[in-house]
Amino acid sequence: MKRNIVLVGMMGSGKSHIGRKLAQRMGWQFVDTDRRIERVVGMSIAEFYAKCGERTFREREINVLQQVSRYHEAVISFGGNFPMNMDTYRILHRHGFIVALLSEPYRVEERVNRHIGKRPTVDYDHLHEFVLHMMAQWEEVYLYCDCVVDTTRGGASQIVDMIVQTIDEKNIQFISREKKEFDLQ
Repeated sequence: MKRNIVLVGMMGSGKSHIGRKLAQRMGWQFVDTDRRIERVVGMSIAEFYAKCGERTFREREINVLQQVSRYHEAVISFGGNFPMNMDTYRILHRHGFIVALLSEPYRVEERVNRHIGKRPTVDYDHLHEFVLHMMAQWEEVYLYCDCVVDTTRGGASQIVDMIVQTIDEKNIQFISREKKEFDLQ
């Protein structure tokens, strides 16, 4: 039994957009870890990364990961540069059905270029090479995910349909949040 649907993948794969649509379809909450970090630290991801450095930024990501992985009935989108390794995978997989989103390089470049400066680790001067390098790193991660969906073509509704269909086909069961009853006396 799982509690959440977790969207992972490199930046520009569509995690935030698809995540919002999927959460709406499921009637669940949507959690974007980058937005959560921005609210906690009171600055953009790029500003926080520049001010505090990669180590502090990664520590904050792991902290958020541990918090949100315990949620119930949430679609959780993890930052596209989030370091997926066996430790983070185990945390995510324990309570979440992991959906990896991938896209062709040209589509990732197109999406990333829409927000120049927003992503602190992107080499915008050599974007094509940067994207290819990132894609190579993500290839081994996809092997451990419960589902891999290509977001290059098709609209958000079609992609959400593919995810929901895969969940149904795999007969994935989710634990519902317990509704707390309050004694009104």
